[in-house]
Amino acid sequence: MNILKSVAKAISDFDLIQKDDRILIGASGGKDSLTLSSILAQLSHWKGFSFTITALQVLSDGSTPNPALYAIYDTLGIPLVIINKPFSQEELGNLTCYTCATHRRIELMNYAREHNFNKIALGHHLDDALTTLLMNLLLQSNIDIMEPKRFYKPFNVTLIRPLIYTPEESIIRFTRAQGWNTVTCTCAKGGQGIRTEYRKRLEALTEGSLTQKLRLFTAFAEQQYK
Repeated sequence: MNILKSVAKAISDFDLIQKDDRILIGASGGKDSLTLSSILAQLSHWKGFSFTITALQVLSDGSTPNPALYAIYDTLGIPLVIINKPFSQEELGNLTCYTCATHRRIELMNYAREHNFNKIALGHHLDDALTTLLMNLLLQSNIDIMEPKRFYKPFNVTLIRPLIYTPEESIIRFTRAQGWNTVTCTCAKGGQGIRTEYRKRLEALTEGSLTQKLRLFTAFAEQQYK
C-alpha cells in the first residue's frame, strides 16, 4: 500500500488536518512514529496542505536521548523535543503497557496545551485499531474501535491517527527502505500477553488480507465516526 496516499485519504475521510494546524507528533523512535513523521513532513509541502509539525519524545524510564533520533528528525526537517517525565511511585507500582501509554499521552497533551499545539498525531495503524476492536468485542462486549480523531476538552487538543488506514506490513517495509534503526519497547511487560494473542487472532480471521482488514475497519468506523 502507498502510505502517502493512505494517509491523505484518512485525512480527507475523517477531516484530521485543517489549514494552519499546529501538530505535535508523539515520537517514540519506533517504526510507526518515524513513518508518521516522514509522511506528515512530505504532506506539509503538498498544495492544499498548510500546517506546522514538531515531534516530542517523552522519556520516563531514566534513559538518555538517542543522538541518532535527532539526526533522523533533522533530515526530515522536523524539530524534535525530548523531555524527561519519570513515572510516579503509584505508576511504578502498577506498571502495564496501558499505564505507560496513558502516562506518555498525558505528558504529550500537557506539552501541547502549554505550547499552543491544537493537534497531537499518534502512530497507531490499521492493525492496532483492529486488534483493539477484537479485544473490545470479545472481552468487553462492546464495539468501540480506535478513534481516528478525538477532542480532549480539558487540554483543548485533538488527537489524530493519520495511519489508521495503513497496515503494519507497509510500515515495516517503509522503515526498512529508509535504513532507519528503529527502537522497540524493552520493558519486560511489553511484546507479550493478551494484545499479542489478539493480534494473532486478527491475522487468522482476515487471513492477512488487507482488503478484509479495511472492510472490517470501515464497517465499524462508518457506524461510529463518519
